[in-house]
Amino acid sequence: MDILEEIKLANKMLSDFLKAGDSQGISGCYSVKPKLMAPNMKAIKGKKAIAKFWQGILEMGVKSVNLRTLEVEKLGRTAIETGVASLKGPKGKVIDTLDYVVVWKKEGKTWKMHWDIFNSNSPA
Repeated sequence: MDILEEIKLANKMLSDFLKAGDSQGISGCYSVKPKLMAPNMKAIKGKKAIAKFWQGILEMGVKSVNLRTLEVEKLGRTAIETGVASLKGPKGKVIDTLDYVVVWKKEGKTWKMHWDIFNSNSPA
């Protein structure tokens, strides 16, 4: 399997956990020492804090995410992905669209998000 397919599978797992409302499952998609950098807030470090962030996103009404990988570059046991995402609420209504960059680390045989960086495309 090539790196693009592996990253798409990892993204599907995150999407499935979000759709299930499982913030702990989402945090399991992150590396041992992850960092999440969302708009208008300080960087969030660690799986526990990331699970809390995603729980807040779920409580805001986000029901699913559509991730579309635009590019992946593999550098040994690290990969860099750029893409676009749509956050959706009830009945599939788009709440926000995002541009993102994820630095992935391979832990064992699994790709995990190490640095998750994204910005909203909605006006401030």
